[in-house]
Amino acid sequence: MNTSDTITQITNLFTQTSLCVDKLNQSLTTELSCLKNSQAAQLLDNNAIKEQLMSELNVLDQQRKQLTSAYKIETREAYLQWLDTLDPTMTLKNKWLEISDTIKQCQKQNATNGIISEKMSQASVEVLNIVTGNSINPDSTYTATGAKPGTINSLHNTTA
Repeated sequence: MNTSDTITQITNLFTQTSLCVDKLNQSLTTELSCLKNSQAAQLLDNNAIKEQLMSELNVLDQQRKQLTSAYKIETREAYLQWLDTLDPTMTLKNKWLEISDTIKQCQKQNATNGIISEKMSQASVEVLNIVTGNSINPDSTYTATGAKPGTINSLHNTTA
């Protein structure tokens, strides 16, 4: 494959990857909004979109790796250097750095969303446990019948 063909293929891959990463970034912003506003149905819909985008990104990454496999590029630095050699205008390198930065933003937002989701799940479980009288710390909550354990209410059934 000649240099011109390689540049065309890399450019096309970067264009598709950039669009996909931008959509993923938007999906993660939507996910955060759904979490903040307790929009469960929209969250599920968005999760399906997010999974599809991740799948597309994995396919694009495999295509990128396959395209560069003949060049024995094993590190990020070597990849950037190869892009410089391939395209002295640095257009490809700059596009790749932009994609990489957006991916890092997505990873950070995904981690944040995961923490928020986990905290919300824990809070839901705690509320459910309190409502059903299955609290981990029963002395600080009420039972399912409305009585607080360890109070005078529990003495009504005691005989001397």
